[in-house]
Amino acid sequence: MSNKNVKTSLEELKDTSALMLDLAYSSIFFNNKEIAEEVILLYKKIENLEEDLYMHLFSASRGIYNSKLISLIDIVESTKSIANAARNLANLVIEGRELHPVIKEAIKESDELISRVIISENSQAINKTLRELGENLVVNMIAIRRKKEKEYKWIFDPKIDTKISAGDTIIIVGHENACNAFKKLLQQIDDQ
Repeated sequence: MSNKNVKTSLEELKDTSALMLDLAYSSIFFNNKEIAEEVILLYKKIENLEEDLYMHLFSASRGIYNSKLISLIDIVESTKSIANAARNLANLVIEGRELHPVIKEAIKESDELISRVIISENSQAINKTLRELGENLVVNMIAIRRKKEKEYKWIFDPKIDTKISAGDTIIIVGHENACNAFKKLLQQIDDQ
């Protein structure tokens, strides 16, 4: 694993743990076990990344103390702690534990809003990519629930080239004004 691969793996570790937190809070807010289960699956990805990074760091150290390597290990451990916290939150939903109402209120009152929008059959957003829709808007689209025949499929951490379909349920995170602007854009009706 080269330094570039270490950098890429650290970025992936950071991005995955951040996604896990967003999904864990979303699973609580919407009381959704499917989202919570995805958090658990992402934790396995964190463990694999951690193992790959440690193997590289330990082989690179050749048994010699190196403070720069120690700082990388600290970052990996801290990021895994964040991922573990997200996993614990998701487990509350999976186990069906009743949560105190103040928890949902705290999520609602935070600086970032978790919001959901359903794409209507005549929305202007249909068949547009996230890139086309979100160039000027600052929201994080963390998941799309899409109906495939008789069942639903989740797309977590959708890519910029993902196209929007009629009936999609989209979960976004961002500041209230940005979320409201994005929801308004997604709900615009095509008059054709």
